[in-house]
Amino acid sequence: MEIFGFFLPLEILFFYGMLFCLIGFLFALIALIVASRSNRRLKRVLKDEAGRNITEAIVNYYKKCTDIMNDYKDAELRLRRLEAESKACVKKVGAIRYNAFGGNNGNLSFAAAVLDEEDTGFVINGVYSRQQTTTYLKPITKGQSAFELSDEEQEAIRTAHINYDHAIHH
Repeated sequence: MEIFGFFLPLEILFFYGMLFCLIGFLFALIALIVASRSNRRLKRVLKDEAGRNITEAIVNYYKKCTDIMNDYKDAELRLRRLEAESKACVKKVGAIRYNAFGGNNGNLSFAAAVLDEEDTGFVINGVYSRQQTTTYLKPITKGQSAFELSDEEQEAIRTAHINYDHAIHH
């Protein structure tokens, strides 16, 4: 047979063709063996402790992270709600005793302030005398009252603020 102007016997072409196929087959066999070993190693590495496939483990990890994030968001919403609700709770309480009319009746009169975080609540004042005790309740909104506050009632409000500040800083 003539190739590129050269005459080559058919047996030589057949021999080189077979040799080329054999070398190609050996390369393919070696590549298959290397790939098989690499695949076994990779499978060993890509298994978690429970023997699951690493893809399955990553999916499970992602689900757990998503669940944790949802729990965090729920907790954050509950915290915000509780913070908003706690502003309306009684936080500042102060009481004083005093002698309303002098004399020997002792400090049997009192004034007490009960306020929330925004200084909204009430002041109660019990004025004692020998014949009777009179009680006054005055609403407080944001630290102000529509009614005139006595010195004792103002002192009860100051005491409530002092008690609150002391409780927070200690």
